[in-house]
Amino acid sequence: MHRVSRTAVRATVGALVTAGLAIGFTTPASAAASSSAIVNTDKTRAAEAFFNRSTSGSHAGKAWIDLYDAKCDAHSVYVEYRINDGGTKRFTNGGGCGNTSGVNLQTGYFAIVYRACVDVQFGGDPCSKWVSDHN
Repeated sequence: MHRVSRTAVRATVGALVTAGLAIGFTTPASAAASSSAIVNTDKTRAAEAFFNRSTSGSHAGKAWIDLYDAKCDAHSVYVEYRINDGGTKRFTNGGGCGNTSGVNLQTGYFAIVYRACVDVQFGGDPCSKWVSDHN
């Protein structure tokens, strides 16, 4: 049985991570998210919307929503949202599988409800439950 040193394992893992970053592997920007909404199709995640509260020095101090297309299914994804019980707005991520797009919202305190949806051509659009949050 051949033993591999910890140093060799760390070097290999580090090289794989570096290679993944170099060729553009990405994950959704969920680290700063206050909440999220997930929609599944065929029992797997198709899209996820992340609400991010405003922070100074990021997104011009505005809250924002990141929308991640998690499925290679030829369907774009969108998020519907309402701020302070106003009219429903829609933001579409048409970038395709593995792509994250964002929309800046506003500054100051506000309440928001939002949901992630999949744009199914010639069919009903599956959506997550409405999620409530605030800035």
